Amino acid sequence: MKKHRIKRSILLMLALVLVLAPLSLGTRPGLARAEQESAGLLSEGRMGTAGTSDAAASVPVSISKDFEDGTLQGWYGRGGSEVLTVSPNAAHTGSYGLQVTGRTQGWNGPQLDVTPIMETGKTYHLSAWVKLPAGTASSPVSIVVQRTTDGANAYELVKSVQASDSGWVKLSGEYTLQHPIESLAVYIESFDYPTLDFYVDDVVIERAPDPVPIEIQKDIPSLKDVFAGQFKLGTAVLVNEIQNPNSPDAELVRKHFNSLTAGNELKWDATEPTEGQFNFTAADKIVSFAMDNGIAMRGHTLIWHSQTPKWVFYDGNGNLASKELLYARMKKHIDTVVGRYKGKIYAWDVVNEVIEPGDQKPRGLRNSLWYQIAGEEFIEKAFIYAHEADPDAKLFINDYNTNDPVKRQFLHDLIKRLKAKGIPVDGVGHQTHIGIEYPRVQELDDMIQAFRDLDIDQQITELDMSIYTNDTEAYETFPAELQIKQANRYREIFDVFRKHSDQLSAVIFWGKDDLNTWLRTFPVVRNNWPLLFDERLQAKYAYWALVDPAKVPVETKRTKALEASVKIDGQAEAVWNVAQAVPIQTGGKAAATYKTLWDAGHLYIWVDVDDATVNGNDSVEVYIDGNNGKTNAYESDDKKYTFRRSGANPHKPAEYNVVKTEKGYRIEASIPVDGAHTGKEFGFDVRIRDRSGAAEELASWNDIHHRQDTDTSGFGILTMVEGPRTAKAVKGTAVIDGDIDDIWNKAEQIVTDRWVSGSSGSTAKVRTLWDDHRLYVLAEVTDSLVTKRSANAWEQDSVEIFIDQNNARAASYDSDDGQYRVNFDNEPSVSPGSLIANLTSAAKRTPTGYIIEAAVDWVGTPPKAGSLIGFDVQVNNDGNDDGVRDSVAIWNDTSDRTWQNLSNIGLLTLE
Repeated sequence: MKKHRIKRSILLMLALVLVLAPLSLGTRPGLARAEQESAGLLSEGRMGTAGTSDAAASVPVSISKDFEDGTLQGWYGRGGSEVLTVSPNAAHTGSYGLQVTGRTQGWNGPQLDVTPIMETGKTYHLSAWVKLPAGTASSPVSIVVQRTTDGANAYELVKSVQASDSGWVKLSGEYTLQHPIESLAVYIESFDYPTLDFYVDDVVIERAPDPVPIEIQKDIPSLKDVFAGQFKLGTAVLVNEIQNPNSPDAELVRKHFNSLTAGNELKWDATEPTEGQFNFTAADKIVSFAMDNGIAMRGHTLIWHSQTPKWVFYDGNGNLASKELLYARMKKHIDTVVGRYKGKIYAWDVVNEVIEPGDQKPRGLRNSLWYQIAGEEFIEKAFIYAHEADPDAKLFINDYNTNDPVKRQFLHDLIKRLKAKGIPVDGVGHQTHIGIEYPRVQELDDMIQAFRDLDIDQQITELDMSIYTNDTEAYETFPAELQIKQANRYREIFDVFRKHSDQLSAVIFWGKDDLNTWLRTFPVVRNNWPLLFDERLQAKYAYWALVDPAKVPVETKRTKALEASVKIDGQAEAVWNVAQAVPIQTGGKAAATYKTLWDAGHLYIWVDVDDATVNGNDSVEVYIDGNNGKTNAYESDDKKYTFRRSGANPHKPAEYNVVKTEKGYRIEASIPVDGAHTGKEFGFDVRIRDRSGAAEELASWNDIHHRQDTDTSGFGILTMVEGPRTAKAVKGTAVIDGDIDDIWNKAEQIVTDRWVSGSSGSTAKVRTLWDDHRLYVLAEVTDSLVTKRSANAWEQDSVEIFIDQNNARAASYDSDDGQYRVNFDNEPSVSPGSLIANLTSAAKRTPTGYIIEAAVDWVGTPPKAGSLIGFDVQVNNDGNDDGVRDSVAIWNDTSDRTWQNLSNIGLLTLE
């Protein structure tokens, strides 16, 4: 399976074409779709059972096309140029399958008329097996439905998969026919590969059983009541969710939420698609629903670079509009929209997503058409016009990734400038579209803290949590371990929100349930479960984590101990800087962090406890389950070690040292262990006991129910691993021109001789230098055949440099972390994209391969001599010029996750 890396996959491009809105929602029969809903959403609709007429009973519930009779069985070329052949070469099972050649357009492919087969309001399972001819590079193939309703065609993606020549892949998904039709067809295409040939066999279309009618859980606590007195608890919806006020969807909104956001219906393309022609039909329904049910209504969004009609930015001659014309249109639009709902909408996202450091514009502003025409002033005008239209509405500036310190600072400074000019900015909205691992909870804490000095309101405006870590993962069902992981992550995040409840006036989810989420079509089409309620509106573990965490099973977390020996003296030996600091969270803050190392016979642990109130009975408790048995009662190999703040009973039964710190105290300990070796796994947990008089608080790394004294089933897992490789970078400044200057002669050489994939291929000899401004890298690559046939940058022959400047060794990228790739033609790609300007590179061919010479600017405060930075370098190789990466050679981290997780990279000492 190919990883996402930096360049978005072909699936993303298809999804971007299909996704017209940030909310994509399933519907029930009889409810029209919202006007701006994604054309690409295909999922199980929520429907009650219905009676079956005689005519309906005659409709087949399934069909299959296996081509075993030697005919096309009704399939035809939808473009006319295709050549469809029943061939033994295309057989998945049996003797024949369908061979598709002669395509000239992305939408070309075999098509089957299913008009007589599918019924409105029913859900169908569609599947087909696909394969590519021998010698064809891996490419996406999709199954799509063409629906004709009221004379207009809609093209609805069901599923895409990455097909290859190495084996058959099942292409399957669900489709709900939600509209009356004149005609309906199923077809198979490869949209971004218009000449791709492929094989198809064993196509099956079968009707899914009618689902049981949905009822919401009326006897569980209402979320809005759980957070009463702290902040509003809101959701975004599309009009079809609340159009029937007696539907389960509408019931769920009424029960749990006291703030409502229109997902699409108040955006410019929905309210004024044509100049001067306003349409408030859908928006009025949502606002009326909110008013009728006593729910505060929030407006999203007035000014945005996306979902704004093209006419807004151009004059009658097709030229960019003048600033004056743009402002006139802006004022009229804001006056009309905001004025219509004056007194009904309590807050507006006035401008949305105006910061984009990657665009390299002054002050980090996005290079949108708004900016190109009017500069920063358009932001000021938008707030002024909105305030004039409704002086009582709270006006917000809204953006995503505000956890990123660079982007956040640009946004902070923009708000500060606006307020200094008297511009009526009342608040900042943090979208907070997050993942199951990134960003870290502490980053969200820092995000809110960073805006306190501005004395403005803050809201979490678009919260959801994808269960994926990259664009290639996909699950048919929601794995239980991820359900628990998601729940615990939501609990930790809401602990932070509660901690900052004096700053936050609302926390708003971007969708109310897992069926109604944009993340089922973006960044790729796949199942996703990012919210608190499932597809049938039932409370998930994520809900219970916020309401009653005891109802959530314990998550089994994992950590690693690096191989190294230390002296137990409370002093920070250099090797401790290599170990990853693992937080122990409680109440929205880190109660402690710990690090682990090991050698033969010992597990070493370093714990920094944040506890300024001294009590001699404060302690750190470490639990070891030698065989990782996960039992409900202790066995002979299960041990508990207590290390008291007072230092009582040192050396019994484990040696330890206590040091007073500015924020609390530190424990360094050596615990005896049997059978220590690389790869050994122990059951493991750490608990902090904070005593104050008769009261005490517990904070645990893994078992948040604190049952460690009698039960090891809630322990996490600690794995003993090799320590990272180390190298030295000497100080010096290189000229980046692809030539090996004399200064490189003093640099230490390392080799990419570990294999992430493959067991042979291109490798590199690598040297490094550094100065006060940047890190320099020289890679001499041995490569007998250089190629960039693949459109994916990571599959081209290239060198990748990974830098963790502060050596945090985090499981996700921090703001100082970067992935810098340069191919043999000196074409760069960088993640995150905002760091592209930090890279300077040169490439030069050699008789044995190529040279990459690169300089990477330090991020923020440069490191000093003696600093340790995280560092790794790898070589990507397409060995036979087929567009598929055959081998990856790396210096240190063989996990194949360095592009998203830097916890295993090597170390570079700056001398």
